[in-house]
Amino acid sequence: MSLPDPAVPTSGRRVGVLVACVLGLGVSMTWTFLSLRVGLGVGGPCAEGGPHVPLQACPDGSALIAVAIPLMLLSALVGTAVALSVSAPNLFVPMWAALFGSLSWNFLDYGVTTLGSPVWSWVICGVAFAVVALPAVYAMALGLRATLVPRDGATGRPESRKWYGLYPFLGAAGVLLGVLTFNALA
Repeated sequence: MSLPDPAVPTSGRRVGVLVACVLGLGVSMTWTFLSLRVGLGVGGPCAEGGPHVPLQACPDGSALIAVAIPLMLLSALVGTAVALSVSAPNLFVPMWAALFGSLSWNFLDYGVTTLGSPVWSWVICGVAFAVVALPAVYAMALGLRATLVPRDGATGRPESRKWYGLYPFLGAAGVLLGVLTFNALA
């Protein structure tokens, strides 16, 4: 796939799709984060219905994770395809870092602080998820550095600089929308 020609104007529809994908990522990441927290808050395993009587019913909001993960992947993949067509940074790498970083945070937080003594299985999961998130964080730092300070002889993509300011703003709006919708649906 070749990079887009900077002389060709960017389609408003593609920009709109990219904005919607970044907002969708913010909402789905928030739903994933909060759904995991309510699940960990009851000790982890829970169940609803079926032939077996569950020991622990699932708390309100935990089912949103079943919608959040597919929405997150769809937003990241569609958003990345569109981002490449408008000279914007991809969305898959930040999604990877945020997903596994937030999973790490939840497991470490609940594994260390919640029950009074460490829950080592949760601590190990938290450390493992942090290790999985680190390469994406490193790749994002390299991409940001290459965009803001291109090396001698390298052709940077100055048109992508504006997206480095817009992505956090749109992502924060998505997180706010995610919190509001999670509270309304849970």
